[in-house]
This record gives sequence, C-alpha cells and structure tokens, in this order.
Amino acid sequence: MALSSVKSFTLELDGPPDAAFSGGEVVSGQVVLELRRDTRMYCMKVQGRGVATAHWLENKGMNSVYNDYTSKVTYFRKRQHLIRVQINANGLLNFVSYGA
Repeated sequence: MALSSVKSFTLELDGPPDAAFSGGEVVSGQVVLELRRDTRMYCMKVQGRGVATAHWLENKGMNSVYNDYTSKVTYFRKRQHLIRVQINANGLLNFVSYGA
C-alpha cells in the first residue's frame, strides 16, 4: 500500500481525550484508516511506545554550581499485527484479524 493512498490514520483511545495511563492499566481503542481509493492490503501493524523523560537542575552551595540531572524510563514498546494475510498449503490466502 502506497502512502499516497492514505487519507488519514488515527488511533482513537477509549476514555477521555486528556487521559493519562499508569503501569498495568489496559489501554484500548480503535485504529481508523481512511483511504483515498481502493487499495490492496496484505498486512497492517501498529507500534506503540510509552516513555517518560524528566530533566532538572539542582543548585549546590553559594558558588552557583549546578548539578544537571536527566532521567528516562521506557514503560512499554509493543508491535502488534492488526491485519495479516497468510498463504496456506493450498496456495490460498487466509485473512487473519487480531483484536476484537
């Protein structure tokens, strides 16, 4: 599928638009793909990543000496097939859908 075929690609998460998620929570939603024209598709996968980054300075003493700190935590990194077409032993295409 050429990218020129894609009119829009959105991920609509369930819950309020300003939601924040914590470790162990289930995140669910829908992938919405709008195409400009009929398009042949054999595979669609989505990749998600949850990362938090913090940066701060601490002043030590009267001489204005600063300690510079940075922290980064990766909470998850996941790839998931949404659609995949497989060829079976007879040479026929099997459509495999994932999720709901």
